[in-house]
Amino acid sequence: MIDRPARDQLVAAIEAYMNDEITAFTFDEAINAIPETRDEAVREASVFLWYFYDDCKDHLIVAQKEMWNAMYRMILFLRSDADLETQWHSYWSATQVAAGGVLVLFILLAWIYGMNWPLIIAWIAGGVFAWGMNRWVREPLRSKQEKQKREDLFPFDSIMDIFHARQSVPDFHKKPFPPELAKRRIRSGWLEMNINIPGIDFLGRCLWIIFSPLILFRQMFPIQVMRRSYRFQSRLENEKRERYIAIRST
Repeated sequence: MIDRPARDQLVAAIEAYMNDEITAFTFDEAINAIPETRDEAVREASVFLWYFYDDCKDHLIVAQKEMWNAMYRMILFLRSDADLETQWHSYWSATQVAAGGVLVLFILLAWIYGMNWPLIIAWIAGGVFAWGMNRWVREPLRSKQEKQKREDLFPFDSIMDIFHARQSVPDFHKKPFPPELAKRRIRSGWLEMNINIPGIDFLGRCLWIIFSPLILFRQMFPIQVMRRSYRFQSRLENEKRERYIAIRST
């Protein structure tokens, strides 16, 4: 389903943000002001754009060239009248059996030894096992099943999708990336660097150990993969369809 008013409203907000006409807070309000819609393109774009600004500190657009290009691809995506459909597929593998087996072993150790050293060691080993299985088995399986393989094309799946979208929007123009944007910062340099400290990644792995039983239980379920499908239509085709619907309704 294509909700053209909602798409145009979202495109206008993106362009205003990219042109330094509005700040992050206003941009966030503009996105949230879009009425509830069944257009999956608008819903997915709204989630995608949340990663492109800070909703805790107001600022003008801060972007690297990759982000700038991604936002223009999103504009093209929304203007192209591509009818987007998303479907979730479940995939079973030996990882579910392995996670279930480790969790059963964990429960047996808890029943036999109680909260003692054997259980603590199993708790830690279970977290390491869950992290390793996710890192080297489940994620590669997920990537293999996913249709989209190139993040630099998002929200499209292929160059051919971009080509079809570009053909359907002949008046689309992309502005070159302003070099001064790369120098902008939302926070101080120290805080921006803080997210890259290796200890942050270590802390995340520790959480796998702390919550290892819950993670193993989650890994007993199938891998969920989202597939996108597109159907591109030109503006002329849409106008003909709208006129046909209008004539039939009179």
